[in-house]
Amino acid sequence: MAIDTAKVLVGAPMQSGTTGAVQYADVGTDLPADARTAWAAGTSCGYVSEDGLTLTAEYSTVDIKDWSKNTVRTLLEEFTGEISFSFIQTDYEGLCVLFGEDHVHRTPATSAAGETITIDMGAHLAPARTFVFNMKDGDARMRVVVPNGQPVLDGDLTFVANEPIKWNVKIVCSVDGAGERVYIHTDDGVVSA
Repeated sequence: MAIDTAKVLVGAPMQSGTTGAVQYADVGTDLPADARTAWAAGTSCGYVSEDGLTLTAEYSTVDIKDWSKNTVRTLLEEFTGEISFSFIQTDYEGLCVLFGEDHVHRTPATSAAGETITIDMGAHLAPARTFVFNMKDGDARMRVVVPNGQPVLDGDLTFVANEPIKWNVKIVCSVDGAGERVYIHTDDGVVSA
């Protein structure tokens, strides 16, 4: 394999002034098949903290040994995947990801008050969702797709005067109909002549 600095990618968010890098939809929604085509089925979420996105893949294996205790084969026992990130934008869409529409109540602005949101925080989970994370590096694109992810609020909420409120999200990736948990699409951005 030849070395190529153009293949050294960074995971910068692919977002516009109106579309965030994180999108979600109901489980079963058609998934994007590549890294570049816009995914119109998804609802856009807000800003993610500077810590970005972390995909944790864990492979649990067991070794089969022969009579002399030499490993002759390794079997996969279990694979788990989790994605973590922090929303720093507090809005209805992001809160619905974490708590579910049944537990996030929005009232439109009036002449006396702005839009209000009330969160019912308790012993309940938001519904599983399909998640799409869009990234770019110059003309290159990368997309992480979780077809069936269970979002949960992960960790403390900290309210400090000189930092954004971080809504720490953990997405536990479950299997889809094909038995997969995560898809990663890349596009190097180099088109043929």
